[in-house]
Amino acid sequence: MGTIICKAEPNPARTVDGVSDYREYAIVDGQQRLTTLVLLVNAIDSIYNLIDIEGLSEEAKSQYESLPIEENTRRFVSDPAIEMSGKQSRFKVQLQEDDNDTFEDILRDDVDDSATETPSQERLVEAYRFYLEKLEKVQQEKGPVELFNLIDELLSTIQSLQFIVYTVKSPEQATLIFESINDRGIGLSNLDKTKSFLMHKVYLSQSSERPPTVSIDGVQRRFGRIYRWMQDVVDADRTSDIDEDQIQRYHYISRVNSAVNTAYLRQETNRRHKTFRSGASVYLDAVKWHFTNLQEDTDLDIYDSYPHTCLEEIDQYTDSLSRYYSHMETVGAYGQDGDYNTNIDWELRKIFALDRLGNFYPLLLAIWDEYDADRLSESDLHEILQLIEVASFRIYTTVSRSDTGRNSFYNLANDIGTGQKDAKWITEKLRSRIQSKENDFENLLRNQNAYERIRYKDLRYLLYSYELYLRSEAKGGDESSIERAAENAGNDYTLDHIWPKDPEKLGLTETEEEIHEEYKHNLGNLTLTTGPQNSGWKNRPYPEKRDRVDEGKPDYLNSDFTMTRRVARQHKQWGKDEIEQRLNDIVEFALRRWSLDSDEREPLSTIRPASVE
Repeated sequence: MGTIICKAEPNPARTVDGVSDYREYAIVDGQQRLTTLVLLVNAIDSIYNLIDIEGLSEEAKSQYESLPIEENTRRFVSDPAIEMSGKQSRFKVQLQEDDNDTFEDILRDDVDDSATETPSQERLVEAYRFYLEKLEKVQQEKGPVELFNLIDELLSTIQSLQFIVYTVKSPEQATLIFESINDRGIGLSNLDKTKSFLMHKVYLSQSSERPPTVSIDGVQRRFGRIYRWMQDVVDADRTSDIDEDQIQRYHYISRVNSAVNTAYLRQETNRRHKTFRSGASVYLDAVKWHFTNLQEDTDLDIYDSYPHTCLEEIDQYTDSLSRYYSHMETVGAYGQDGDYNTNIDWELRKIFALDRLGNFYPLLLAIWDEYDADRLSESDLHEILQLIEVASFRIYTTVSRSDTGRNSFYNLANDIGTGQKDAKWITEKLRSRIQSKENDFENLLRNQNAYERIRYKDLRYLLYSYELYLRSEAKGGDESSIERAAENAGNDYTLDHIWPKDPEKLGLTETEEEIHEEYKHNLGNLTLTTGPQNSGWKNRPYPEKRDRVDEGKPDYLNSDFTMTRRVARQHKQWGKDEIEQRLNDIVEFALRRWSLDSDEREPLSTIRPASVE
C-alpha cells in the first residue's frame, strides 16, 4: 500500500483504563488510502450487522459467527477503549475541518445527503455507498454464503496489507521526505511540491529574534483552502478541464515580479548555453530559485532593493495564490446560484463560449483580484470583460496562430497583478493591445471565402450575436444559449448556404456559375439553421427553401431563426446583389458589436437571451 508519512504528536491518546496504548499522529501522506480503507471496513461491518441471523442455514450461520468483524472494526474504525474527551473521539482516523463531521456520520451509519456542502463531503458519501452497493449486490445475487466468503477474503487481505511508515518529529522533516518519496513515477503535482518546498523554507527562515510573518501551519492551512477551492473548480462546467498546476502557472504569470522572471531566464540561458524562453512554462523552478535567493540572501542585482524578506514573500505568495484559486472557482460557477450581476454573467458566458481562455486566464484572474479587493467597481469589471471578449473575437478570428499576442496579455496581467492599476489605465492598455494585434477585421468579414477562412465556432458565434440583435429589434426572445450556439450542442445551430454550395440544381449559365463560385462562401450567404432543417434544405434552390420545402416540413419563412425568416420575407430571389446587401448589414453590425468604443459597442454587446435576464 505504499508509504505513509506521519508526524508523531507529543501526547499519547488517553484510554479508558489509563494505559497509553495509543499515540496520535498527523498523517502527512496517506490520508486518502487510510480513509478509503476505513470506509471499506465500516461498510463490511454495516452489511454484516443487517444480516437476519434467524433466516440463515446452519452452514451460513457458522460462517457468520466465525467472521472477525469486531476485531477489524476495533482495529480500523473505532475502539471503545479510547477515552472520549474534548475533541478526541473513539474513531481511529479523523479528517480535517468539516469533512470530519461527514466522515463520522458515515461511520455511525447516520448519513444525511442534504447536509453535504462540499465536493469532498459528497465524495466521502459516494465512496461509502459504492462499497455498500457492491456488497449488497453480492448478497442479493449470490446469497449469504457467497457474501460471507467475500467478506472473509476482504478482511484477510486487509489484515495482510503492508505499508512503509516514516515517522518524523517535525513538519520540515515531513515535507522533505514527502517530496522525495513522491517525486517519482506519476509523482506530485507542482502545487504539492510548492507546498512542501515553502514549508521547508519557512522552517529555515524562522528566527527567534522576532515573530515570524508566516508559520508552517499557516502555509499548510492556506494550501488546505486551495485544495478545497480546487475541488469546486473541477466540479464547475466552465472550468472542469482546468488542473491545479495551470492555475498556479496563471498566478505565477500575473503575480511574480517580471524582473524576477527575467533574471531567472537570463541565468538559465547562461547556465544551459541556449536561449531559455519561458519562465512561465517552468514556473516551479523559477519559484524555487526566487525563494532560495531570498532565504540565502543571494547577491543579485534584483534583490539589492527587494522589499520583502523570504518569510514576507512566502506570506504574500501563499495568500495571493489562495485568492486566485478562489477566484477561479467564483468565475467557473458564476451565475449558477446566489446573488450575481446578470451583466457580468453574460460577459463571462460569451468569453467562455469563445473558448480561448488560455490566452486570457492570467488577465481575468488578475482583474478579478482587483475587483474582489474593491479596487474595481462592477461597472469597471463589466467594461473590462467586454474588452476581453472583443479581444478574443476580433484578434483570433483574423489570425491563424492561437497564441498570437498571448505574451502581450500575459504582460498586462503582470502589470496589474504586481502594481495597483486603475480601471482607466487597464481599459486603455487593453484597447491598445487589441489594436496592435488584430489584422484587418473588416476585410476578413468581407472575404469572399469567409466560410473557409473563419473558424466554424466563430461563424456561429457571430451569426448568433446578429440573431440576438435582430430578435431584439423585432421584440422577440431567444431561449437558446450562447454556449450551445458556439459548440453547436445538440446540433441546434448549423450553417446553411442560402445560395447552395452545389449549383447542380440551380440551372445556372456558365457566367452565373462563375459568379456563384465567387459568392457561395461569402458571409452574406450564410444563415443559421438547425441540423434537421439543414439536411432537408441541402442544395435546394432558394425558392424551394423559401417556401414549402416539402409539405408539412419547415421552410425559410417558418424558420426558428429571425435572420432566416427575414431573408425569406425580404427576398423572393437570391443571388449576388442580395448577398452583397446582406453582407453589408452583417459587417456594419459586427464593426459596432465588437467596436473598441464602448458607446458603439455596449448597446449591442449587452443584448442577451431572456433566459439570462
